[in-house]
Amino acid sequence: MRFWVIVGEGGGLNEVRNLKSGFDRLSEGESRNKIIPMDDLCFTMGEKGDVRILVEGEEVPPPDVFMLWGHYNEVFDGISRRLTSLGARSINDIDAKRVVCSKLETALLLEKEGIPQAKSMTVTVRTPVEKIVEYIGLPAVFKPSDGAQGAGVVLLHTEEEIRDYLKTLKEGDGKAVLAQEYIATAKGKDTRVIVVDYKVAHTIQRIADDPDEFRSNVHLGGHRVPSTLDEDSVKLCEKVAEICGLRMCGIDLLETENGYVVGEVNCTPGVDPEFMKTDQFKANILGLIAETLRN
Repeated sequence: MRFWVIVGEGGGLNEVRNLKSGFDRLSEGESRNKIIPMDDLCFTMGEKGDVRILVEGEEVPPPDVFMLWGHYNEVFDGISRRLTSLGARSINDIDAKRVVCSKLETALLLEKEGIPQAKSMTVTVRTPVEKIVEYIGLPAVFKPSDGAQGAGVVLLHTEEEIRDYLKTLKEGDGKAVLAQEYIATAKGKDTRVIVVDYKVAHTIQRIADDPDEFRSNVHLGGHRVPSTLDEDSVKLCEKVAEICGLRMCGIDLLETENGYVVGEVNCTPGVDPEFMKTDQFKANILGLIAETLRN
């Protein structure tokens, strides 16, 4: 059985290192399991049936199962569709990955299914500031729809700050920006839930070390602590994964006075490196691969 993890833009160096140490345990170093940078993989296109896959310039057979690790883009899309056409199975469907890599599309999908989430609205350079404040309130979080790992996310406290922020946006560039309700009870912390094959596999709380930092991303200076969820929250996360069609994902929960709401869904979640060293992780991933082959 050949299993590939194909790492693209946004995969993250630390995550790749964690992946390698974790996935090496799946086959005790068997070379059929590979972590492949996207730039090291290419394929030919020509007459029907004349397809070749090259990894680091060497022709190789396609994997049985693969997983794309990184942001959605047209290269990932092409790789996924080519490998799938050759009979390989993808752990996460490329169309599901495309949707989840857009915060806007994800929010619309979850809204349709009645999933509790922070209030959001799309914002352009021409959006009236007073309408943002009326619906979202102050302070408000602004984030690019296609961002990840906290990049480009800002917390704005006044109408003047929002006006200055809107001036930085470009007209007609096709980029969506979301204004999102600021949940004060979740300042600098969230709960990252790893879901594998639509079941909660691991839960951690991420906490910012800087008391003035509202983002909890570990690579921005936060740290992880063990965490558990109540039964209703477990069911919520498993339902979100099913709605999004993701066999492996990370779901970020924000704690409000009335319980958890979904902050984000990640198809390339930062996984706790300590969890990746456990037998549970190995069992989860091996089970996921087996289930992917069956479906």
